[in-house]
Amino acid sequence: MIHEFHITTASNNTNGLLTDLKQRAKWIHQQGYTISVNIDQKQVSGIEELVVKLQGSQFGQVFRDEDILCVFKHQIAEVIAEHILTQWEGKLIWKEINRTARTLSEEEKQLIYDKTVEFLHACQDNEKLNRLLYFGRKSRIANRVLEYINENNFLLVEGFITFCLRDYLTEIKFAVEIACEELRSEKEYNDFVTLLRFYVETQTPKILEVNVLMTSNNFFYLWDGNGMKIDDSYMDYYINEMKFNEINFDDVLISILITIAPRRIILHNSGDINRQPIQTILKVFNDRIKICSGCFQCHHILNNGFQQ
Repeated sequence: MIHEFHITTASNNTNGLLTDLKQRAKWIHQQGYTISVNIDQKQVSGIEELVVKLQGSQFGQVFRDEDILCVFKHQIAEVIAEHILTQWEGKLIWKEINRTARTLSEEEKQLIYDKTVEFLHACQDNEKLNRLLYFGRKSRIANRVLEYINENNFLLVEGFITFCLRDYLTEIKFAVEIACEELRSEKEYNDFVTLLRFYVETQTPKILEVNVLMTSNNFFYLWDGNGMKIDDSYMDYYINEMKFNEINFDDVLISILITIAPRRIILHNSGDINRQPIQTILKVFNDRIKICSGCFQCHHILNNGFQQ
């Protein structure tokens, strides 16, 4: 039996293909068959054709030629799927970015690229789940490749992606769109924070020092530098707003602090410093912030509530 298959791809992407093919050929070699790979440099610049040839015949053995050929095609499909994900996906992302976000700066495009890769490969905190999602994408591509090579002995990788992997390209397009939207939201958020910072810096403080303690259920306590509870009048307006508008306790806290514009804010029981309200407070008030690592007042309020 002799079976030959041709793979044409970008010449700077063939090393991984060759390595993967050699690794996957071991089992077939053990069955008495050989797989050879020859590289044909095409006249078109940057293009190489890999000629993969399966040879051998083992009459009377456990596996028939048809079985070996089936395994061979499955291995080719797996190799090409891995090749597309590792060598072509980055190019496809950049192509989509340059199409949909061509007016952005190179720095912004790089941010979109990084976010897109993160969405495609690390959309979950669970590493095992991310790996499972990756193998799911790879499996879908490999199945499509297998369908194709069962009918054809030649595959041009770029053309195959363009015409046979429309769902995969749509997935990349969707990830780029999400990344663009997130970048846009981040820019709007940063502009908003800059505006708030300017406002705070131009205001006369109503209270010089404000202590903030946030609980695990997103409630908060406020008191001044003398240990006195902050006047409820600052809170009443925003609490009433919560009844009629879609604002939460985090928004209320930030609004109160901006209204008071204190010279110093002490954050108690801050816990996860990366929480959105804490990050916003840190960015708006900047060097006015002091983080309490734990004090008597923290423990007392958490255990007994606020008492004057």
